[in-house]
Amino acid sequence: MLRVVTPPTTPDPIDPAALGARLESLPGVDRIRAAASGLRAYLVGGAVRDLLLGRDRADLDVVVEGDVGELAARLGDEVLSHERFATAKVVLDRAEVDLATARAETYSRPGALPDVRPAGLGEDLARRDFTINAMAVPLHGEPELIDPHRGRFDLEAGTIRILHDRSFVDDPTRALRAARYEARFGFGVEDETERLAREADLSTVSEDRVEAELVRLAAEPSARRGFELLASWGLVPLADGAGALIDAVVELLGRPPWRGFADRRLCVGGRLVDGDV
Repeated sequence: MLRVVTPPTTPDPIDPAALGARLESLPGVDRIRAAASGLRAYLVGGAVRDLLLGRDRADLDVVVEGDVGELAARLGDEVLSHERFATAKVVLDRAEVDLATARAETYSRPGALPDVRPAGLGEDLARRDFTINAMAVPLHGEPELIDPHRGRFDLEAGTIRILHDRSFVDDPTRALRAARYEARFGFGVEDETERLAREADLSTVSEDRVEAELVRLAAEPSARRGFELLASWGLVPLADGAGALIDAVVELLGRPPWRGFADRRLCVGGRLVDGDV
């Protein structure tokens, strides 16, 4: 039986006026709200997490209960659609907006790409990786924080927690993502989440998907912490001295002539995870 993993309590409600002000400050959100008139559209996931943290964000994630194509068409600009997952990417004033139909997911086997079906917002949030990424703010009506899994509690406590105990079985790359968030935010990984992360079987997913997550981790300012955490979990082997080498590469790329020229994702990632320093 699937066991839902939840934090023990909930913080005080967030002030709607403060939430609305934060929402309005996001670049492009005014155009999205105008285009979403009459639609059940929500800002979701990492965009809400970063909104609550007061962090700048270059892209937005929007979920629609219904046909996402209608919102994409209203927004106009350049649209890239992915029919299998009912998603679209729109470029607004050089900023990317990820659009998706609210959906539920099932997995035919561990590590498989999900089979999706249209669903309501509640099921969409329940399919996500961590509680801190399972929140939403409606783009219609009065602003409110929709937080069925008490992600704001974990956000304020600095905790990374999965939503259910088969999360890393369904998608083992989420364990790599946990290390990336730990490195980025300095959060702690909840005990049960860490135990299950150590059991993640990356062999059930393609090398391309694993590499994509490791490249994202390599782009983080605290990449060394993330790679060393994965090594401590037994998920990614690191060569002797790799941590110090990561720091040296990051420091070098922050100085001329390499600053702004070399791609840190590739320079830091390189062959470190292969044990070839």
